[in-house]
Amino acid sequence: MVKVYKCMICEEGYIGDDAPTHCPFCGAHRNYLVQTDKYAVKDVGELSAVSKNNLVGALDVEVSNAEFYFCAAKKADNVADATMFKRLAKIEAEHASTIAKMLNVESPSISRDKDTCQLGSLDNLKESHEREEAAIKRYVQFLSEAVETKVKMLFKALIEIEKDHLSLSDGRF
Repeated sequence: MVKVYKCMICEEGYIGDDAPTHCPFCGAHRNYLVQTDKYAVKDVGELSAVSKNNLVGALDVEVSNAEFYFCAAKKADNVADATMFKRLAKIEAEHASTIAKMLNVESPSISRDKDTCQLGSLDNLKESHEREEAAIKRYVQFLSEAVETKVKMLFKALIEIEKDHLSLSDGRF
């Protein structure tokens, strides 16, 4: 029987027989996808100054990474890398949108035309790896500093997702 699921991270919906292994929009793991009858809206409430600052920092990371991945998709050497980079760009853009909602600000403009990458897949895979490692490191710090339950959940999920992204480039360069 077809069911309706909602992601607790990006709050997007999914329709299917079972929850997917990852949110198709933000990449959150299956444990963040719940049937809508079990979904409860959890408002983040008032953000601490530290969390607000960390979310602004995370927003900058996600916008920069989305723009990098859109560029890398255009300059990829093959269809597989182009597809992977484009999907990563869309996931990072969804992260930016999710963070903007949490900050109660307008979703940022993400350029699909910035020349922020190298020519060819190999160099972009290396940079992707470095970007994902840097994001994980920052998000681990941000998670340790968070006091709000929803902010903690977001950074925990982002760490898991960015580790998934990191695994895509492991051993490829």
